[in-house]
Amino acid sequence: MAAKHWFYERNEHDNGTHALTLASVMTKPVRTLTPEALVMDAMQLIREHGVRHIPIVDENSGKLVGLVTETDLLKNVLHGKSMTPDEQYHATLDMLLPLREVMVTHVQALRPEANVEKAIALFLKKKYRCVPVADSKGRLLGIVTHTDLLRLLEHVVEQ
Repeated sequence: MAAKHWFYERNEHDNGTHALTLASVMTKPVRTLTPEALVMDAMQLIREHGVRHIPIVDENSGKLVGLVTETDLLKNVLHGKSMTPDEQYHATLDMLLPLREVMVTHVQALRPEANVEKAIALFLKKKYRCVPVADSKGRLLGIVTHTDLLRLLEHVVEQ
């Protein structure tokens, strides 16, 4: 499943300023998991698809309820180091934890019509590495990552 990007999709309410919207740079569709999925499911998704940020969505509503990142899993769950047999045992148990126990639950999402500058500000000021994009009901529509912004920059530089 290839991600789609539509650069320079203009906001219809931009009053002629041609502000770039998140809808135009976000990656969609997004690979997601539910809170009931296990840490090992997230690690498998990371390995097989090269994603680094996994939005966690409610299975029924599609609403964004959390976020798991590769960095968080490696640092906080798998401890990101060579392990003794005892540590390996505990890491194996950690792989069986449901994501609801390890996910970040206070995730700031932006609307698709928001300007790219809003995402950039969050990346720079709050050190975010991704920003989920959701509709007015909180349903996940896409995600903006550093890679998306670098693709945008590459496109602008090539022009």
